[in-house]
Amino acid sequence: MAIETGVADAIHNSDRLHAVAQSGLLDRPPQLAFDRLTRLAARLLGAPVSLITVVDVDRQFFVSQHGLTEPWASARQTPLTHSFCRHVVETGSPLVINDARLDARVRDNPAVRALGVIGYAAMPVASPDGAVLGAFCAIDHHPRIWNTTDLGTLSDLAATAMSEIGHRRELARRRETEERLHILMSEIDHRVKNSLAVTRSLLEMQARASDDAFVREQLEEAAARVSTIALVHDRLYGHEATGLVNLADYMQRLCDDLAQSLGIAAADGLLSLDVAAVPVAVDRVVSLGLIVTQLVTTAIKHRTRTIAVGFVDGDADDYVLTVTDAAAALTATDAGRSTGLGTRLMTALTRQFGGEAHALDDGTVRIRIPKSGLG
Repeated sequence: MAIETGVADAIHNSDRLHAVAQSGLLDRPPQLAFDRLTRLAARLLGAPVSLITVVDVDRQFFVSQHGLTEPWASARQTPLTHSFCRHVVETGSPLVINDARLDARVRDNPAVRALGVIGYAAMPVASPDGAVLGAFCAIDHHPRIWNTTDLGTLSDLAATAMSEIGHRRELARRRETEERLHILMSEIDHRVKNSLAVTRSLLEMQARASDDAFVREQLEEAAARVSTIALVHDRLYGHEATGLVNLADYMQRLCDDLAQSLGIAAADGLLSLDVAAVPVAVDRVVSLGLIVTQLVTTAIKHRTRTIAVGFVDGDADDYVLTVTDAAAALTATDAGRSTGLGTRLMTALTRQFGGEAHALDDGTVRIRIPKSGLG
């Protein structure tokens, strides 16, 4: 059977074929969501056969079928020579045939005899971009007058199928985006690690070469801060690449790493945590990690007891971050000179949250952080 030029042009349109390929519907195993729709169509319309088809270059593929006999049920496709649905693709409009044997458009179609297609009604199934992929059709083996209720039901089911196709395409796009993001984050992670390692090495080399004690101390502190940033970066990247981070998990891992790097054995019980499982945006958790690192590092030098790190509800509007024996981080000076680099960094980060830091009489640092600053 020859395929008319107009039909062939519509079927082989490059934009439409691209949409067919991008739909992810071709050659997939049967999908329950679509099979439910064809079963429902057959039940509601009293039709023995219902199909959701995608018209490809030289075939129509059955995304879902209900009621086909073998070998068509297992093959899940026919050549275009057997396709009624190709006419729906050509016009982009519903196709209603009461008796295919009497209809000039399809009376010579081999499907009339091979598949028993006599009564046929179909609605276009389009991609989210509007390209007609195929059709949602109902088939009767006898002549049939399709009434407005039948066609309305079929139209609603076709719309449901299109919604499902759009949902699946959106999920596929999100997965593709996440995969690309993962590759990008891996590359950024590699570059950041290398850059921090080189920077730390250069600072340490300059510190060793300096004869000025103050300059040497500042360079060593800068190198330590770079190491801290690298530690925070490693912990963050290993825990969560994007989105929200569970603060309790993050702080536990960070403090474990800090204890190890500062020579504190976990069994010594010198560091304890009471941190709420608060979801915190990635950029904010980096800042919190740097603040806690500075405070814990200071507390190690001045501790008189177990270093306790807390992050708990203060009131309706604030969280409270506390670190014992860390007050020197707010007051440290060097022989009357400016406050150290780590202290200035911590103060700046606290201000980013809109928070306020105070040193208590017992040496504990208490920082109030607005809840609105963590999202």
